[in-house]
Amino acid sequence: MDSVYSDFDIEMERQSDGDVKRDIDVAAIMNSLTNIVTTLQGSRRMVPEFATDLWALLFEPMSTEVARALGSQLLEAIKTWDNRVDVTAVTITPDYDQNQYNVSMTFTIKPLRVTETINFVLFSQ
Repeated sequence: MDSVYSDFDIEMERQSDGDVKRDIDVAAIMNSLTNIVTTLQGSRRMVPEFATDLWALLFEPMSTEVARALGSQLLEAIKTWDNRVDVTAVTITPDYDQNQYNVSMTFTIKPLRVTETINFVLFSQ
């Protein structure tokens, strides 16, 4: 089967010919989701509304209510910026000792019918 999606490698690794490596299908979707989560809203020059303003919540006192708000914003951003996936579960757990939120998100890539989970950490910088 040919690849459905492709994107530049998020680490900008090079192939043997010197060109930037290409990520396909699941890896390309993971790149997209990572970009949505890690991009500071307003920082993309031509599309300042891209991503979500998760960072504002990260400076609030940690709580399960803030975790729920982070989850809502995250789901809305993914629905807005990457309609290739259906998010089936999001778990955001406050880690009070490390001053961070641990996030686990399970999603299905619609045309590929592949279910994946991505884990990441949200913390104020």
